[in-house]
Amino acid sequence: MPHDPSSAARPRRAAFFRCFLASLLLVLVAAGASVYLNAVDRQLFETALLENVDYTVLGMDAASVSSFADETILFLTDAQDSWEPSITVAGFPASRFIPQDFRDHMVTVKGWVSAASTLLVCGAAAAVLLLAWALATSGRRGGFSMQGYYAGTLLPLLLIAGVGLWASLDFGGMWEMLHRTLIPDGIFPADELVMRLFPETLFSAYLPPVLLMLVLMLAAVLVLPLILSPVSARIAQARAESADGANR
Repeated sequence: MPHDPSSAARPRRAAFFRCFLASLLLVLVAAGASVYLNAVDRQLFETALLENVDYTVLGMDAASVSSFADETILFLTDAQDSWEPSITVAGFPASRFIPQDFRDHMVTVKGWVSAASTLLVCGAAAAVLLLAWALATSGRRGGFSMQGYYAGTLLPLLLIAGVGLWASLDFGGMWEMLHRTLIPDGIFPADELVMRLFPETLFSAYLPPVLLMLVLMLAAVLVLPLILSPVSARIAQARAESADGANR
């Protein structure tokens, strides 16, 4: 029977694609998780508020800032049904100085936070299943494809690097584009009282911790093939030895 080269290449192409997609998902999950985990960190939010909001001018003290941080993060993480901060700013209670359209915006943000947690779990699970599938095919002209894995990291890494550079050089422009594209109901005049609790510098303060976590996560993603490739080779070798023993 004549040998069909295409039939031998198919398992290798399948292995390449599985590893390509798995690594692409892992990079995107790493990027999303580094933003999500910092965004829902209550202590980080409180620190950013204390360092970037002139709360004494607004008639607040550190305790009220801490309370505001607690209630906001509890709402965004769905641990609290409504967002009605028990604070007074410039002599006005929250019910007076927070307009309804801003409350609606916070509901939108809460929706993004909830969706992000679900997408991150699903993305990580899909990547793990794809890698497990790749290892399960070891020894059948498939297995783990290091070329496919690293090819899959390239595109999202370039995208992340581009966004990171943009944020570092022009955070205001990046932040505005993000809102106009994904959260159009989150654009408010800077002189509104509620916006003095959410200055642009508050959000740019998240760049260092997000970048640090992202670098650590990406390092793990890039090192993972150094573990999976030998494992795949060992599985293939064990299967080959088992097949040889059966044929004797």
